[in-house]
Amino acid sequence: MAETRDNEEAYYRSQSYWLDTVPGRLDPRPALDRDATADVVIVGAGYTGLWTAYYLKTHAPHLDVAICEADIAGFGASGRNGGWCSGYSDIDHWIDDPVTREGGLALQRLLFAAVDEVGRVSCLENIDCHFEKSGAVCAAVNAAQLNRARSEVETWHSDTFNEDDIRLLDAGQVRERVNIHGTLGGYFVAHCAAIHPAALVRGLAKAVVAKGARLYEGTPVTVLTEGGVRTPGGTLKADVVLLATEGFTDTIEGLERRLTPIHSMMIATERLTEAEIEATGLRRRYTWNDLQHQTTYGQLTRDGRIAFGFRGRYYFGAKRHTLFSPDDPLFAHTRAALIGLFPVLRDKAITHAWGGPMGVPRKMHPAVVFDRERGAGWAGGYFGDGVGASNLAGRTLADLVLERDTERCQTPWVNPPGFTAPPARSWEPEPLRWLAINATKHALGAADRAEARGGKAADRWNWALENVFP
Repeated sequence: MAETRDNEEAYYRSQSYWLDTVPGRLDPRPALDRDATADVVIVGAGYTGLWTAYYLKTHAPHLDVAICEADIAGFGASGRNGGWCSGYSDIDHWIDDPVTREGGLALQRLLFAAVDEVGRVSCLENIDCHFEKSGAVCAAVNAAQLNRARSEVETWHSDTFNEDDIRLLDAGQVRERVNIHGTLGGYFVAHCAAIHPAALVRGLAKAVVAKGARLYEGTPVTVLTEGGVRTPGGTLKADVVLLATEGFTDTIEGLERRLTPIHSMMIATERLTEAEIEATGLRRRYTWNDLQHQTTYGQLTRDGRIAFGFRGRYYFGAKRHTLFSPDDPLFAHTRAALIGLFPVLRDKAITHAWGGPMGVPRKMHPAVVFDRERGAGWAGGYFGDGVGASNLAGRTLADLVLERDTERCQTPWVNPPGFTAPPARSWEPEPLRWLAINATKHALGAADRAEARGGKAADRWNWALENVFP
């Protein structure tokens, strides 16, 4: 770890509501303190790294798998996210392209199925991650959002999916599920579960260790060497090295600007009364959001709080933050967005406020990459939809390492053009990167403000996509 902490347990509990409430101790497992060898080394003990290790040990129990984690399992986005285990990821470009359309549709079906796989493994391994597959309600609160909802559902249905997957809702049907203020309608996606994300990642770490993998915590990888990794405590040599570092990728020498950290912010309220739960309409633990361009996401936790998030910021120079002041203006912005959806929560206290980085590749799409000749691979780039997608990515990466010819390995996010291991295409140097990312953020905000006034946002949004992220 980068520093000595007098009370590591309290430090890790302070990182998020999820880590604060996860059962068990958060003290780091022993660090690597000598040179060692393994068959496979995985860098990063978040969802992607742990799912990969889980399936490697499931299909090849004899395999010697070692995982290096700079802090503790779940310290990154896996212990900080909104708790949406969804069958989403940013793969529309593969479905829209006639050349990759069939593979893209197959990938989407596999992503939907990954939600059930997370639930299955959670049951099998006795991981109480509060898994409840109630689905996601996406509410439109202005005419532009409603038109976009209708268009999105039509597109899904034209892509061979049906109302069992996604269906349009009128205003009354939205309010039957989630009583979002001012809703005009929206849609419902069946393939989404509400979870306690830290409970999932911490339970998965235990399951992986029980299967015989070695998990070194407090063990940052500083350099990728030929045939291994270097850490402060020793070098770990292996035939295969897999990166699962997401928003922390640039901490490794030579990988600066490969996946850039963009932060999301979250708050959790005090427990709601039964009357307040009734007023919000959350009689089940649906995940929910509105359809503005600047992403929001919320759920009712199993202990009766609202956990709600809002896309945050990019810091100049790709600076990464894991602790934030409670007075950070973005928390006030997040709270205001929540109250806009549920005015009944106006007087509810906020007990937790946190944030953290997710890793965004320059091509803005997820990928699973493996170079067999070099024994190098990585997976990630989920851009906020990683809870479910990381399960499929971990299974796919394990298949590639073990040379298992599965349907997963034939999908277009495996070794797509322009992606290498480790990730190759770099983001622009500063200040260009800061200007590009913040220009897009402002374009999205302008789009939402235009729609709220009854206008259209397409020109602003398309400008951002075409000019900032080609």
